[in-house]
Amino acid sequence: MASPFRFLNRHPNVNLAAHTPPGAFPVPLPRISLSAWLLILPLALFAFGCSRSEPARPAPKIDAQRLQRELRKAVEDVGKSGVWIKDPPAGESASQGVTLDRDVVVVSGSFERALSAARHAAAREGTAMRVQTLRSTNGLRVAEARFVAGSHEVCRWNLREVRRICRAAIIIDDLGNDAGAEKKLLELPYPLTYSVLPGLGHSARTAENVFAHGREVMLHLPMEPEPGATSRPGPGEIQVGMTDQEVARTIAHDLATVPHARGVNNHMGSRATADPVLMAEVMRVLAQRRLFFVDSRTTAQSTALGVARRMGVPGFYRSVFLDDNESVDYSLGQLREFRRAAEEKGVAIAIGHPHPTTIRALRRFLPQLERDDIELVPASELLRAPEAARLSPPAERPSEYPAASQRSAGATRLFEK
Repeated sequence: MASPFRFLNRHPNVNLAAHTPPGAFPVPLPRISLSAWLLILPLALFAFGCSRSEPARPAPKIDAQRLQRELRKAVEDVGKSGVWIKDPPAGESASQGVTLDRDVVVVSGSFERALSAARHAAAREGTAMRVQTLRSTNGLRVAEARFVAGSHEVCRWNLREVRRICRAAIIIDDLGNDAGAEKKLLELPYPLTYSVLPGLGHSARTAENVFAHGREVMLHLPMEPEPGATSRPGPGEIQVGMTDQEVARTIAHDLATVPHARGVNNHMGSRATADPVLMAEVMRVLAQRRLFFVDSRTTAQSTALGVARRMGVPGFYRSVFLDDNESVDYSLGQLREFRRAAEEKGVAIAIGHPHPTTIRALRRFLPQLERDDIELVPASELLRAPEAARLSPPAERPSEYPAASQRSAGATRLFEK
């Protein structure tokens, strides 16, 4: 039988390879019918395609910022007050090819739900969540959750289990008298609460500026001090003996000069807050306007918090004054006392003023507060914590601050006699 490849060499006695120049086709091309070409060509193309390696698929494009938002929403929805998602340090943001860790603190009862919610949110955004869970020496869990799309890591969350999350709020009082007093405080990347005195030259502008920066505004409501106080609370004062109409009218006027106020704390007021009848009129107005109340505790005889709670007004009390003396060391000591109160009770409120020494102390101490897993929140958020409705203030020495308009640099808190 003749070889089917005989056309490759029509002259068997001639070595074509020896007489063929390099690079030249060694034999003349045979004549192939059209039907043969139709059979050979697809096979050749298939073989050529199989010989090439499949190119790597590009990683799917994932919007990292959107993923972070969806993860936050999902975890906070299931965890509520049992979750604290810490923001990255100020000035840090994810750049191309770089992911930032997000530290997440979760109470024990919400830990599994938080992981499950994050997994489902990641899947909806086209990413997978890979988790490694360990137990720390105290028996609490630590989970590293990596969110990946293909082989690309989009972001990473570190979830730490804790028994409870302590929360704290810092209220800065006596704003509205000096132009720009709040500016240095607003540079701090922490959610301080700003309490503005009514009816002063810069009250409205200060409140608007604070609100524009996304911070919480309160009305620092002037109230009558005990007789013999060396200074007066200022315009818009609530006084003992006022009728209910006078109280409502005064508070309405005060609020009109402090826009965006979400709550109230008293400025001075050792005599007014000790009067339960007057406090009932005040709290009735606050309840109608859905405002919360923080008792500045300028007297141990204050009835304000008890009346507020009985009338359904969310309320709490000041735990620490930060700047009785205007020195950095003193304020740092008070901030440490504030931290201790928050750790012991679960919640605490401190009140300070826009002194340069107070601002320097806050700048130094607040990063440590966060490292200690104490969440600084606006006053209104702290009042939603379960502990805030249960705790009562301890007995303490009464005090009054002088009015902002009469306090000179270096002045200290006046004790009422």
